[in-house]
Amino acid sequence: MKLPLHQGAYEARSPIANAQVCINLYGEQNTPDAPFPVTHYPAPGLDVLSDFTGLLSGYVRGLYFASDGSCFAVIGQSVIRYLGAGNTASSYYLLGTLPTNTNVPVSMCDNGAQLVIVDSSGNGWTVNLPGAPGGLTQISDPAFFGSTRVDYIDTFLVFNMLGTGTFYTTTSGVVTPFDSTYAAAKEGWNDLLVCCACLHDNIWVLGNTTAEIWFNAGGTAFPFARMPNSVLQQGCSSAWSVIIADNAIYWMSQDRWGRNMMMRGEGYAARRVSTFAVEDAWNKMPTTADCVGMAYQLGGHETIGWYFPSGNAWWAYDASTQQWHQRTYGDTSTPWLPYCMAGWGSTAFVTAANNQNLAGDRTGPRIFNIERATYTDAGTPIIRQRSWMHNQQDGQRIHHARFSCSMTGAAMTPDTIDLDWSDDAGQSFGTPVPQTTDNQTNGQYQWRRLGYARDRVYRLTWSGEGECALNGAYIDVIPQGT
Repeated sequence: MKLPLHQGAYEARSPIANAQVCINLYGEQNTPDAPFPVTHYPAPGLDVLSDFTGLLSGYVRGLYFASDGSCFAVIGQSVIRYLGAGNTASSYYLLGTLPTNTNVPVSMCDNGAQLVIVDSSGNGWTVNLPGAPGGLTQISDPAFFGSTRVDYIDTFLVFNMLGTGTFYTTTSGVVTPFDSTYAAAKEGWNDLLVCCACLHDNIWVLGNTTAEIWFNAGGTAFPFARMPNSVLQQGCSSAWSVIIADNAIYWMSQDRWGRNMMMRGEGYAARRVSTFAVEDAWNKMPTTADCVGMAYQLGGHETIGWYFPSGNAWWAYDASTQQWHQRTYGDTSTPWLPYCMAGWGSTAFVTAANNQNLAGDRTGPRIFNIERATYTDAGTPIIRQRSWMHNQQDGQRIHHARFSCSMTGAAMTPDTIDLDWSDDAGQSFGTPVPQTTDNQTNGQYQWRRLGYARDRVYRLTWSGEGECALNGAYIDVIPQGT
């Protein structure tokens, strides 16, 4: 019989319901005539483009591609224009230094002429594009109040006023001077504003318990007005979780009754995309209020990821398949390295390079390229793990004569994979049994004489470097009738 893999990571609150883990792998739906409905491929690795250790201090707090093709990064307190791959000072211009490190992500956006940077403090800075050395200038306008996030719509830059229910904008086409009348309070509910995000022709005004949608009404006193009937009963718990991707807005939600669902907003509505399993994992964390959202697109898979500093985890949602998986670094529990991402195809600053998806290192001053054909994370092997659904038959004992993994792994070095299994419904697993087989001869890894169980969960783990694909498995089982 076949053991297919239909879904991503789904380890339920109790593993006796579901004990499926999916680590550093993503699924892809197959056509109806394929041998298995879903094939799992290795999640992309990280190539080091630049390591600025010894030149810059701190981790990468933000990456941004400006509308003119320039690339900017904030590393610790240093604001740089990134010029491309390399580990020396010739790979960047130092634009200036922020007065403090707020230890949270920075947000950057431009209006075609100037870049604006905010860091969740009362301060903000501008850079004239494309960004000359020493070009960082602090905003000193009395009508500027800082912000957690900055975004752009219809020639206006949009900010949230910290600790209030108010958002404000620049005037059309310029950053300064600000007009103190270009501000509005959140109207639909009396909660505090967390941040604003712009999607299509709308501003999503995300409060800490509700959200509402504004549009450009062309008003003379203030251009924007609230869309009628657009108040959503899902607020935002983390301004840094907000990410625009897949023609939608994603955010970690909270409302007047609870928190920790991931929402996807589109049009004038939002829907929950998280599952009970991932929400259970998030609810076990000390807080999700510091989670950081980012996204990349490779091979038709729009992947939205969230790093949870307090929860020590990195979760990914594949918008193409609507499945979740975990990303780890060096083992099956340490979070993946990226803290921020940018890219989406603009590579004019890199000579003779393909399109690149950049990622900033959460542990130091390194900038990576996320690459599907890279099978390590900056040289560290990637451990991949996948478990199956429960295998049982009416509570009877089952003799497991053979487990055959349908997987191509001959290109991996080493091509060894470990099989372990749980006979207590996924609550604990035994000692892994390795297997190395030349897949070019039989297309399968096989284990035989696997004993008896009433409820068994199989799990594979490997770390070989190279291309692989996991279809599923075949098992020979004999019910014992007892």
